[in-house]
Amino acid sequence: MSKIIYIAGLGHSGSTILDMSLGTIPGVVGVGELKTLMDDHSRNKHYTSVCSCGKPATECVVWEKVPEIMQGKENDPEKIEAFLAHLKYISGESVTMVDSSKNSYQYLRYLHENHDLKMIFLTRDVRSWSYSRYLSTGKPILYFLVRWYLENLKLKVRIRKMGIPFLKVGYEELSLYPEHLMKKITRYAAIPYDPSVLTPGNTGSHIISGNVARTDQQKRAAWLYDSRWMLSWRMMLLSPIVTFLHGKNKKYVYSNIMTGSMKDFHLFGTRRKEALSKTHN
Repeated sequence: MSKIIYIAGLGHSGSTILDMSLGTIPGVVGVGELKTLMDDHSRNKHYTSVCSCGKPATECVVWEKVPEIMQGKENDPEKIEAFLAHLKYISGESVTMVDSSKNSYQYLRYLHENHDLKMIFLTRDVRSWSYSRYLSTGKPILYFLVRWYLENLKLKVRIRKMGIPFLKVGYEELSLYPEHLMKKITRYAAIPYDPSVLTPGNTGSHIISGNVARTDQQKRAAWLYDSRWMLSWRMMLLSPIVTFLHGKNKKYVYSNIMTGSMKDFHLFGTRRKEALSKTHN
């Protein structure tokens, strides 16, 4: 049985940077979207990529022998076990693997039933995610607002049907309060916290299938927030629709920094200020 931290959620929600951050902790290795790399055709497309370790996939200590290891394996369970054995050979028997394969349900069920699985349900603010996807694809923002709601709901229902415990984490929480959230994630995953998680570029992860941010030295330097949506007039016009999604957005994305009300908001809540004022003023 292997220990696996699994990052589920929509694509483009910050899973690559979270994967890299966790990979800075000794004994933890992120491998990106492993499920995608089980398929020979998909894997071959990614083998033209540069790994987060800085080497081409064909020269990376983790990935260079994977095609050979996968040869003759007919189903995902066989492939998963072969890869885990390979990773343990390289990184040690006690290695914790971070897998950001997102929403692959049968694959996820297998991991849950056969390994020590810790799941993180990662969600990005509906406004930020929808606007980012609009900029990337040109499709209407409204389409992505609806998709955000339906796909996150589907994921939550499927996970609960499988009986898999999970920790909800928001991309905004991580970007704005990385130390607070990474301490919570490491406690949940039962791995030691290390301040190195605040510098994803120092990762020991080997990611060839995630966001290209894995090779961007500025984005690797620290947790940074993509705030482009705040300046968009399109998002302003869609505010009435976003209001309809406000409750879900708050519940999915900000649950770890809101303990009850805006007065309790992490670091900036009025109750915190009042308590400090009574002590120090």
